[in-house]
Amino acid sequence: MADEKEDVDSIVDDVMTSLGDEVSRDQVKKKLQTFLDYGVPLDQARQAVLKKFGAGSAPAGLTTKKLAEVQPGDRRLQVTGKIVAIEKWDVEVRGEQRTIFRGLIGDDTEVLPFTAWKDFGLQSGDVVTLKNAYANEWSGQARLNISEWTEVSPAEVSIQLAERTPQRFKVIDLRPGLSNVEVKGKVLSLEEREVTVDGDSKKVYTGLLGDPSGKIQYNAWHDFGLQENEVIQVSGAYTKSWRGTPQLVFDERATVKKLDEKIATEDIAQRPVSLYKVVEGGGGVDIIMEGSVIEIQSGSGLIERCPQCNRAIRDGICVIDGEVTGQPDLRIKAVVDDGTGAVTAILDREMTEQMMEKTMEDYRRLAREQGEEAVDREIQQRLMAHPIRVTGNALADDYGVTVIVRDATLIMPDIAAESQRLLEELEVTE
Repeated sequence: MADEKEDVDSIVDDVMTSLGDEVSRDQVKKKLQTFLDYGVPLDQARQAVLKKFGAGSAPAGLTTKKLAEVQPGDRRLQVTGKIVAIEKWDVEVRGEQRTIFRGLIGDDTEVLPFTAWKDFGLQSGDVVTLKNAYANEWSGQARLNISEWTEVSPAEVSIQLAERTPQRFKVIDLRPGLSNVEVKGKVLSLEEREVTVDGDSKKVYTGLLGDPSGKIQYNAWHDFGLQENEVIQVSGAYTKSWRGTPQLVFDERATVKKLDEKIATEDIAQRPVSLYKVVEGGGGVDIIMEGSVIEIQSGSGLIERCPQCNRAIRDGICVIDGEVTGQPDLRIKAVVDDGTGAVTAILDREMTEQMMEKTMEDYRRLAREQGEEAVDREIQQRLMAHPIRVTGNALADDYGVTVIVRDATLIMPDIAAESQRLLEELEVTE
């Protein structure tokens, strides 16, 4: 898993900041991996490596840099910046749940993404000095890492964030962790809500923004006078992950220009998206995807759900509510691959009945007569290795991308067109 590798690398970087060049990175990483392979918990392995190589808590000489000067691989960094955005992430590393914090930090030269490996109590708008941070590479730029060996302290300075040329994106190319984004799209929906932030009541404007490439959720923390169906250009926004999908965020520091253009609703997000884009982009809203079914996962077919929490149960036991009387349901969990990436598509009862052209009652009858294996076999025979088109919300987590399918169809080959193509190829070779 990416997070596991990132966590191991972060520990190695932490140790290296204390050791300097007295020992090689490969030595540290090899020893850490040995502890982990023997089942030593992550935190204990960290302390064992520190003890092994005699790393102290006090770093060697620090290098003070502006954020624009930070390069991947820099260690023992001292930087001062303003927290532009921050969010909490719960990740699983080697079976252990960990909470980390990801966000953006800026100064008058640059805005960089960061990861904090413990809770320093950072809030958006805080100006802080980081001592003993280090940097790695993320999406082609430097990313700061704030570890438990980093000293974080308030800085009594005023920071005017850098004025940078915005990066232009199509909606489908937006992914969590971008800053200074410029994007053009149509306001597909708009809702005004009152929320409480740090004890203060604020208005936030939420909805969907779309262009021909795709759709994205947005949060506007300033009243830009948005109207549904107008086309706007947003500059100076950033992106984050929200409930497993990318989200566009813009506030009073951003600019919103209303354009005298038209984008027809029927032209928005009508083309299939390569699955690698869905995976790398961290999910997405109302995406069309095509690929071949390469696996029907366990838990497909006839299942039972808990009447209280609606979770799938096994042998009458719900992991949340204990022993319950299950309610029958039908679903398919299929792995879809297009050669560039793979997602897990979940079809609910309605979609499964549509895809299989049979009702749940038909399958319950078949299970009574021939056993549930007959149901599983029929699903396998109809879908395995078959091209399929699915539309729905793609939700990213530590285990990959899951698509909650809103619509699905089998892709049937055009026999006449394929025959004509083959005939033309034969004529060329002759």
